[in-house]
Amino acid sequence: MGISEILTVKEVAKLLKTTCQQVRKMIANGELSAVKVGREWRIPLECVKEFFDEQL
Repeated sequence: MGISEILTVKEVAKLLKTTCQQVRKMIANGELSAVKVGREWRIPLECVKEFFDEQL
């Protein structure tokens, strides 16, 4: 996995067409896997793809 495959909360929110707050709730609820780096969350693109696969 490369660096370009790590997304911020804002980037994921844009992809999912939702808010940053909703993405953070999804992380807190365990719906979306993420890693906390300092004070901010980072989400691997693969985890976003897995989220979509689970929803279908």
